[in-house]
Amino acid sequence: MSRLQPRFLDCKGMSLAEAESFGTGLAEQQRDVMFQLGDLARYCEARFPDTWQQAFPEWVSPGLIARAAGVAKAYPKPEDRQSTATWTQYMQNASRPDRLERLQAIVEAGLTTDESRKAKPNERPRWLLAVDVNYYLHRFWFSGAGVEAAVGVAQWIQRTATRLQDKGLTDVLCCFDAPSNHRKELTAEWDAKYKDRPPKDQELVAQLRLVRELLDGRGFACASIDGMEADDLLASAAAQFDGRVTILSCDKDIRQCLSSTCNILLDVEWAEDETSGDMLPSYKWLSAKQHTDATGIRPEQWTNYQAIMGDTVDGIKGAPGIGEKGAADLIATFGSAAAAIEAAEKDDERITPKRRESLLVLKDKLDVTLQLVTLRTDLPIPTTTRIT
Repeated sequence: MSRLQPRFLDCKGMSLAEAESFGTGLAEQQRDVMFQLGDLARYCEARFPDTWQQAFPEWVSPGLIARAAGVAKAYPKPEDRQSTATWTQYMQNASRPDRLERLQAIVEAGLTTDESRKAKPNERPRWLLAVDVNYYLHRFWFSGAGVEAAVGVAQWIQRTATRLQDKGLTDVLCCFDAPSNHRKELTAEWDAKYKDRPPKDQELVAQLRLVRELLDGRGFACASIDGMEADDLLASAAAQFDGRVTILSCDKDIRQCLSSTCNILLDVEWAEDETSGDMLPSYKWLSAKQHTDATGIRPEQWTNYQAIMGDTVDGIKGAPGIGEKGAADLIATFGSAAAAIEAAEKDDERITPKRRESLLVLKDKLDVTLQLVTLRTDLPIPTTTRIT
């Protein structure tokens, strides 16, 4: 009987020589399988763009598949994969222009994966630009760009990333909404459902597919996860990336991500310089301090503020009749939506009768509302985000 069984290796009575043979063979198989998964993912995404995820069982991590696809793209030819480096070492160097030379140097030096992972002393700190591509594609589309929207957005992101490289930018991640949205299930029984909008124009859908192809073709890491919004990937990148993060988005939901290591680039406007003729950018930055000074609300309180205020665009009612100022006052006074509701139940004199009534309306929907406005920070994000 073979020692190899599904998810099991029978090691009983194995000699050291036999163990060495299995150890080498299994390690090589693991490396081969990761490249093969990546090749399959790339083929399926190109051939079946709307349903390619069906090629993989639902229990397989989307992040693992995304990483495999990214590395396979970086080493597209069989001859690019001849190094005896580990899979992780291939992945670590995938975004570098001299990746093949680096792999050879790693092998010649006999470095383990952990040893080769250590940053070189002269290597600059990493800085990631995470882009809400859906937001800007829609903005270009509805501003009249039409079938030129995808090209316009891809060029705009490329120009912005190139300019920011002069300031030290090292990584870019382009984030997309998935066709399905898990938050809609949370409001299935509500009269006003989450983001209950008419179907997208089919040409707009085509532009969303095209902009991803264009950005991928320009070497940018692109990511989407079934059931998740681009905002969830942006928040996950902000929470997990080992370095500074800038989120390129105007969506107010993103303000919950602000921190000492994450700021927001609200917009970049390009204009031609009259003297040189060069296209020069004007940046609109937002830091955690600027946000707190302007609103009186700390980033970690932002979801509670949103839960009270609601969002008519997304179909989140919040506490009826309590707008921005009222929600900000309540958060400043009580710290959270739950505390404000508890105070309303106790007839706290700091809450007017009208606000009390509104807060009690919110009470039964508070848990779901907080789930709607709170972004995920635990999603797998691509590791091959470096730009050259």
